[in-house]
Amino acid sequence: MKERKLIAAVTAVYFVLMTVIAALYIHYATTAWKAAASGLFFVGALVFALIAQLRGYKGYAAFKWLVLGAAALCLGGDIAIDFNFVAGMALFGAGHILYIAAFCSVNSVGWRTVLPAAALIVFAVLWLTLYPAYDFGAILPAVIAYAVIISIMLGRAAGVALDGQVPAEVRICAFFGAALFFVSDFFLTLNSFAGGGDTFRILCLGTYYPAQFLLTVCVLLASVSGKARRRPEMNVFKRLYCRAFQSAFRLAIPLLPYRQPKPLSSMAEAAELLEREGKRHALIVTDKNLYKIGICNSLQSALSERGIAYSVYSDTVANPTTANCEECAKLYKSDGCDCLIAVGGGSAMDCAKGAGALIIKPHKTLEDMRGVLKVFGRLPLFIAVPTTAGTGSETTIAAVITDAVTRDKFTIISFCLAPHYAILDPEMTVGLPPAVTATTGMDALTHAVEAYIGRSTTKLTRHMAVEAVSAIRANLYTAYSDGQNRQARRRMQYAAYCAGLAFTISYVGYVHAVAHSLGGKYNTPHGLANAVILPYVLRYYGADCRKRLADLARRSGVAEATSSDEDAAETFMKFVEDLNERMNIPKKLKVEQADIPELARHADREANPLYPVPRLMNARALEKIYYLIKE
Repeated sequence: MKERKLIAAVTAVYFVLMTVIAALYIHYATTAWKAAASGLFFVGALVFALIAQLRGYKGYAAFKWLVLGAAALCLGGDIAIDFNFVAGMALFGAGHILYIAAFCSVNSVGWRTVLPAAALIVFAVLWLTLYPAYDFGAILPAVIAYAVIISIMLGRAAGVALDGQVPAEVRICAFFGAALFFVSDFFLTLNSFAGGGDTFRILCLGTYYPAQFLLTVCVLLASVSGKARRRPEMNVFKRLYCRAFQSAFRLAIPLLPYRQPKPLSSMAEAAELLEREGKRHALIVTDKNLYKIGICNSLQSALSERGIAYSVYSDTVANPTTANCEECAKLYKSDGCDCLIAVGGGSAMDCAKGAGALIIKPHKTLEDMRGVLKVFGRLPLFIAVPTTAGTGSETTIAAVITDAVTRDKFTIISFCLAPHYAILDPEMTVGLPPAVTATTGMDALTHAVEAYIGRSTTKLTRHMAVEAVSAIRANLYTAYSDGQNRQARRRMQYAAYCAGLAFTISYVGYVHAVAHSLGGKYNTPHGLANAVILPYVLRYYGADCRKRLADLARRSGVAEATSSDEDAAETFMKFVEDLNERMNIPKKLKVEQADIPELARHADREANPLYPVPRLMNARALEKIYYLIKE
């Protein structure tokens, strides 16, 4: 409280002095008053910097000295401009460069800086060259160079203003200080080179002094905040590329042909549908364990009752391989099948999707189709029958496949891969082992969380993510502890379905990228990997995901509606950690230290530029995640 009173008192005295001296200069227009008014800003910046230094304020350490240097150069520019306009302009330009450096000491350059700066440069250059009243003569190139510098300064201030991690008072003062400086120079050019009168002179000075006041006040505000610039974990060019790529997809979402699979309630309903569609031979894709325990019996009986033949591919493995998909596609063709039914968890569905891609693109390999939107065509009628409540594969346009030779795990993403129908029958999950219930349920939670905290959400995906988290919070532990509870099982299937729809449109993030690398290298079950990794990544994101995570926590009932962002986000992370602990999910995973660089490169290649994560990380930064989760 004492610190706040000190800051308020010093700032108030500074403001009064600035107002009085600036008013006297505007009125009398003498060199002495001008020097006093301009010198006040340098003195103010110096006093604020010394207060910060003497009282041990640690916030944005370089900022105060850069602003002090900028104020000194602007003072020199103010004195010189009356004698030599170009010399004064050069000193002001150098001051603006130091202001740019000061803003760079607060946060990193990104699209929030580049786009405003580019727009301002275009505007300034066009205005200076096309406005007919201007007469710059031989100094036009120097004026344009100066305009580019101050446009970058304002764009850089916009980057600070749009960064939610920077204290609000610093953001406000930095942006409006830079904006008023820009406007002041605009009036200066009208006054000096377009025949403007005393009105433009007053407007120039009336915006210049508040600009310098706000920028120098930032010295104390930034210092007392205790904040430090967080170094970006990806170079600026790659960050701009990633965010531009993600923004393009975000803008295109309303135009993209996402398909929402129609839910069916039973095998009999599915068989009736196939008969109505004129299908005569189905290929059932599953795995050996499920087939041995008779999980497909009810489906086979329903198909037989409708006179529909079927073949069975039951060699799917966890983390299905390219060989699985190729064998499945070969069986589909050799047996004359005309529809696909995937029965199982994400592995069976991914295998069926991979086989479907090979069916419609017989001259391509799965590696050729790796990535985004490389498969076009119409998949055979495709029904997904989830036997777990978590993967969400019954709703997604993605197939995660492992190369049978290299063990490289990759993703194929295309709109045609989404199932046409999904059978949500709790009987298919009754009796599921507790460990599988736990990890697949946490898989669904990860889908919902990553979809919600990412930067490509829509009203629909936010709603679906909240629905999923709410249902998981209320039902996952019940389904884990009582495998026969059909109501909890039904609600978990609904949660997985909602989470699947959410992340299909809004994508996932680094949790999934890291989990996929572990699945490919060590065959780590995907749900287990997600469950372990999720809390570590959320904590690593820190303030970058706090607001969105807190909103999700409040809307889903995990946190109280009145909780602050910080408390709500912490409550959510504790909820995830506690749920893992209650269901005996380990806190660490097998990761060989020697493999970490390779694993991180794989995660980087998968996630960037597609995944609209809260915080961009390159391979080197992702290595830290592996060290956090390794046993």
